[in-house]
Amino acid sequence: MEWYWILLIVLGAVALLLAVYTVLAAIVAKGTLKAAVTPVAHTLQEARTFQTEYEGMTYDDYDSVWRKQPFEVQGTQGALRGEIIFNDAPTQRTKVAVLCHGHTWNRINSLKYARIFYAAGYNVVIYDHAYFGLSDGDHTTLGYFERDDLCSVLNLVRSVFGKEAFLVLHGESMGAVTTLRELSVRNDIDAVVADCAFANAVKYFRQLCKKATHLPSFPIVDISNMLSKRRYAFDFALLNPIDDVSASNVPICFIHGAADRFIRPQHSEMMYQTAKNPLSELHLMPNAGHARSYHADNARYARIVTDFVAKIERQSSPDR
Repeated sequence: MEWYWILLIVLGAVALLLAVYTVLAAIVAKGTLKAAVTPVAHTLQEARTFQTEYEGMTYDDYDSVWRKQPFEVQGTQGALRGEIIFNDAPTQRTKVAVLCHGHTWNRINSLKYARIFYAAGYNVVIYDHAYFGLSDGDHTTLGYFERDDLCSVLNLVRSVFGKEAFLVLHGESMGAVTTLRELSVRNDIDAVVADCAFANAVKYFRQLCKKATHLPSFPIVDISNMLSKRRYAFDFALLNPIDDVSASNVPICFIHGAADRFIRPQHSEMMYQTAKNPLSELHLMPNAGHARSYHADNARYARIVTDFVAKIERQSSPDR
């Protein structure tokens, strides 16, 4: 057989393999995107049951003691629904903590963190991101448009508690990404607690793709992003909390499970290194997986958060 026939056969085989892999990559990309933006979401009752059975949560304070007021604001996909938990404990300054839950969960998952802030004298705001819980929406964008939704919630918070209230944001996973991205659009945030956020969406998705599919992340992530931009107007390449962190002077407490294999702790380490405010902190929780830092050591977690916000309160006191 002539050499050029051999070359043509080899090139044809390579082209066929590339075509097959591209089709396979497109199928995987579509499935990956669907899992990310339209995951199976827990109902409020499912969240309560899970936390009762696996985390020992009780709800007596939430159900019978705390003074709560439901609210509804307009978000990017319709109504966002949540609750304001008023704290009647006397404080020198009005303090408010706004809590953002993670992917697949809802406001109930924020209650363990609400207790920490409530004990420290904070009014607490919990709400369901678009698509989750009782809020409207047919998909999520992992913090992309959730930033705009949080801004709407914060507008309500300021109208209720005033522009002088001390405002802290707390977020877990997707909620942490949302809170960090808020730093680029508002200048009335006093402190942020970011639990297991990713720093760069494309970097994160490439890491996750290799772990979940055992396939090269190119072109799976790239096809996913193309589909996302076309279907949801959501561009992975623009979802980079590390940019928001590096441009802000707000003190941030980064918390991350040292054993997190879903969003690696290096993401929080990278963002901490770029944080401008010298009061920022980084805490890696030993033996904690993704979004499990509180569960791994709730006493230490509560102490970290309480000490951090108390430190920022002292620094920002009007009487200082």
